[in-house]
Amino acid sequence: MKQGELLFGQFFPEIKDHGAVPIMSLSLIEGALGGIGLFLLGMRLMSDGIRTVADARIRDVFTTLTSNRFYSMLFGMAAALAVNSGSAAVIFTIGLVNGGVLNTFQALSVLGGVLIGASLPLHIHIIPYSLISTPLIFSGVVLKFFARKRRYANAGDLLLGIGLLFLGLTLLEGSYRPFDHHPFYTTFNELFFHQPILATLFGALVSFLVQSARSSVTVIASLSSGYRIDPVTASRMVLGGLIGVAAMGALASVGGNSVTRRVATTYLFFAFAVALLLVPLASLMLEAAQRLPFAEWSGACTAGQPLFCQLAWVHTVSSLLVACILIAISAPLARMLGGSSAITGNGSIASQPCAGYLDDRILNTPPLALEQVRKEIVRMMSVTAFMYADIHEILFDFDARRADTIRQHEQVLDSLNHEISTFLAALARTADSPEISYDIPGLFQAVSDLEHIGDRCENILKGIVTKKEAGVIFSEDAMDDLKRLDQVVAGAISDTEHMIRHGFIRDGFDLSAAKTEARSVFGAARQNHFQRMSNGVCPPRAAKLFNEMSSDFEGIASLCWNTIASQGRKR
Repeated sequence: MKQGELLFGQFFPEIKDHGAVPIMSLSLIEGALGGIGLFLLGMRLMSDGIRTVADARIRDVFTTLTSNRFYSMLFGMAAALAVNSGSAAVIFTIGLVNGGVLNTFQALSVLGGVLIGASLPLHIHIIPYSLISTPLIFSGVVLKFFARKRRYANAGDLLLGIGLLFLGLTLLEGSYRPFDHHPFYTTFNELFFHQPILATLFGALVSFLVQSARSSVTVIASLSSGYRIDPVTASRMVLGGLIGVAAMGALASVGGNSVTRRVATTYLFFAFAVALLLVPLASLMLEAAQRLPFAEWSGACTAGQPLFCQLAWVHTVSSLLVACILIAISAPLARMLGGSSAITGNGSIASQPCAGYLDDRILNTPPLALEQVRKEIVRMMSVTAFMYADIHEILFDFDARRADTIRQHEQVLDSLNHEISTFLAALARTADSPEISYDIPGLFQAVSDLEHIGDRCENILKGIVTKKEAGVIFSEDAMDDLKRLDQVVAGAISDTEHMIRHGFIRDGFDLSAAKTEARSVFGAARQNHFQRMSNGVCPPRAAKLFNEMSSDFEGIASLCWNTIASQGRKR
């Protein structure tokens, strides 16, 4: 007898005579360790691939696909169905958050949709993710090592990461088959299978290790018949499956940024809380599943396995409940957690308050580091544009939610300013190329100007809030002047965004002419304001507020012109 079989017989004497089962003592450990290792490696490669591949166009696509709660839910459902695994879809979502593609609000709604989508394969047959892992690995290797364009090589990293991740999940799941007389399940028989809370935690462990909902429910149904587990306890195990899926997301967030960890922790907390609240109601849910009038329409109920059918509906109903709660409160949760700006008036969502492209390890490659800095400045410009868009709306129609959004935008800009400036300072110390050293001061100025634009916008917001709270009323002429100033600044913001995003000035734009025209508008506004004060139309409090707000508008325009001029010279 081999040494491995001897040790196995000592620890699991009750199953030492079951043919091929003795090798399970080694394959269990090897499969688990190998699966977790491939999973973590794939997760890291996938996150890095998302960061390098996700340019502005791809980010715009994801923004459109997740522009509101309903679309985000559908996206999550589609992701779970595409890979036939709730855990894999959760991991992919966490990777998108870590790559800066999704923010907190989008991620919470997507994760709610993932729970719903993970339950659908219980009722319809979907191609398992294990079948696509090896083609993804092969495609990723081909692109990574043979593609000539960097963009395709980066796409190869992404595909290779996803393939290794799925292969790791497949290896991990395979370590815990077969279900009958497996040492893993035999060990937990007496301890976990007969206590409600422990049975729920065991179900979480099974769902964590066996990645698809269909597989986990199949495991629990098989254990129920093989170990004489009553249906109510089996339903509690199914409820624990919600915790297991969320726990896989928490594992995927290890090594990610703080936003990613907060999202994963929140998801785990809600899944854990709802599952424990439903444990006392497991028998009622099981009875309700038996009486569903449309239960026979499900593919889970056509195989002549009534227990599997009931457990499938318990899983579906509990997943729907968690998803509805999570999606309903995703907006206040996102504001509480931070890590994302709130929704703007038109439904757009700005970026996370953390730099997703910057990594100290790329400082040794200055051209790549400089390109990543430019991407972060584009993100910073997007946040600035969203911020001013809200100022434009709130100027004439006050909305407390927009005011909160503007304040959160300012926090985003402050955070990005600090991270990008610190990274640029480190790059300046390591760069030995004259071209890169020449570009760095202009990037410093652009970052500083965008942050100061945010400060000016916040000052305008303070003026608007003070005006509302103090009951100050501007005359119609004063409001017309503010509208003209707003139009001038909106044009300057648009021109600046075009310059930063595309690297060149739009056709037909003349900076000198734009300055002259804008200054004439600002001069006329000041003259009109002086006449209103002289005529007694504008009281002192209103005059002070108008003067401060018009000064901030003019300051924003000046900062925009400075940015356009500095970036134009550098390019």
